[in-house]
Amino acid sequence: MKIEDPRAMRALAHPLRFALLERLAIEGEATATELAALTDSTPSNCSFHLRTLAEFGYIERVPGHTGRDRPWRVVDIEQSWDDNGPDEESTAAVRALGATFLEWETTRIKATQHVPPPERWQGNLFQSGATLYVTPEEARAIGDEIGEIIMRYVPRWKNPETRPEGGELVRVFATSYLVPEPGQQSETADGAQS
Repeated sequence: MKIEDPRAMRALAHPLRFALLERLAIEGEATATELAALTDSTPSNCSFHLRTLAEFGYIERVPGHTGRDRPWRVVDIEQSWDDNGPDEESTAAVRALGATFLEWETTRIKATQHVPPPERWQGNLFQSGATLYVTPEEARAIGDEIGEIIMRYVPRWKNPETRPEGGELVRVFATSYLVPEPGQQSETADGAQS
């Protein structure tokens, strides 16, 4: 799902909403009560955030259920957005969504540093970084190539029978950004300069 509406970007720009979206993708379907236990939140808080995600088309109710325990499901497991908007409102929404996404990812990455992986995973997970001299077109090509690699494994979400024996959930996160010049100030998501 390509997110272009600034209101939809702002609706997703919340750490619990990222967590709910991911847990729903993993579980397939779940109620607010079930998600509360999985996200260390409350059913009422999850219910509020789930309704917001549904309002902007990220999730929907699973048909055929009635009463209080009506589960939700993800509409599309992929979300993407451009790194800039066509106007000031869109640009602000892109920055807010990007900042929330990066904070959510880095918090989770940092948390994994304190938990050693099981023996069979040791040496098989990676962290990588490089500072490169590239053109804008080359930067786009690098992102496209990484995306193509990731897309090879995405069908396993919808087709569990294609998941290999011994496979587990592994989060892959990649980003690129311009390295600031020495002394260059950068703006944080709340507009403060650092």
